[in-house]
Amino acid sequence: MAGRLAGASSPLPRALLILAIVAIFSIFFLFLRSLGPAAAPSLSVDESRRLRPSSSSSPSSSSPETSLPSVYHSPEVFAAGYAEMERSFKVYIYPDGDPKTFYQTPRKLTGKYASEGYFFQNIRESRFRTHDPDRADLFFVPISPHKMRGKGTSYENMTMIVKDYVEGLMNKYPYWNRTLGADHFFVTCHDVGVRAFEGLPFMVKNSIRAVCSPSYNVDFIPHKDVALPQVLQPFALPEGGNDIENRTNLGFWAGHRNSKIRVILARVWENDTELAISNNRINRAIGELVYQKQFYRTKFCICPGGSQVNSARISDSIHYGCVPG
Repeated sequence: MAGRLAGASSPLPRALLILAIVAIFSIFFLFLRSLGPAAAPSLSVDESRRLRPSSSSSPSSSSPETSLPSVYHSPEVFAAGYAEMERSFKVYIYPDGDPKTFYQTPRKLTGKYASEGYFFQNIRESRFRTHDPDRADLFFVPISPHKMRGKGTSYENMTMIVKDYVEGLMNKYPYWNRTLGADHFFVTCHDVGVRAFEGLPFMVKNSIRAVCSPSYNVDFIPHKDVALPQVLQPFALPEGGNDIENRTNLGFWAGHRNSKIRVILARVWENDTELAISNNRINRAIGELVYQKQFYRTKFCICPGGSQVNSARISDSIHYGCVPG
């Protein structure tokens, strides 16, 4: 998303949302390609030159056998497709629903639901947004289970509200029936979002979900769904930088032993002097922001799966300049 984040202390939420929308576009692009053969967009001379390895990068780069490999199967096609996306990709947000209730706007941009909040805000401010549905490549269903939860709505009522809203869009507009929802997307963060859409199994099956998973069993469909990392806002400390000389710990992790991988990790590594491994959460009583400050002193921050996916370790690691792993 290209919209500016008002009052955001870090560009991380914006970067995560840009990553999510690029992933969504890529999924939709592959869906269209599967419908029939299509010619790749043309590539400008400048773009083609920029993607080719420099002739000076290797003495024998002129030989196909010794030329540097690319991370892309076809750099030219990837660059052309990305440039075309930047020029023409459009998202339509359904206007239905009162923003003062459960629709259109996020509840807040803080706490563990900040990922959903920033997703709603950024997509509304994005240059990819169009008010003309006939120009849209994708359609966003702007209903916020987090706002429902904030107003004390039960899970049973959430399911009915979401079902009535989505079915109303299907009956009012022609766009759903063109692809049975394959070009529609929505956000389900944590157990609240996942449970709110339980009354629409065909939507979960067909449409693109930006998922902040509460657990490992949310029927995530890898070929179409997008993982939206959890972000806790605001961050407790400023972002870290390129200060490798101050990062004296090779690795860091602190948390409960509530999964098999964590039990093994703690048993194998807790006595390693190059690592800062704690088999329990760091007690706040031993000092202010001790947990967050460990990220500043560490090169690699370990993010092992626990009993649930509900964790902001990956985004915290990126913010504090520690490589997540």
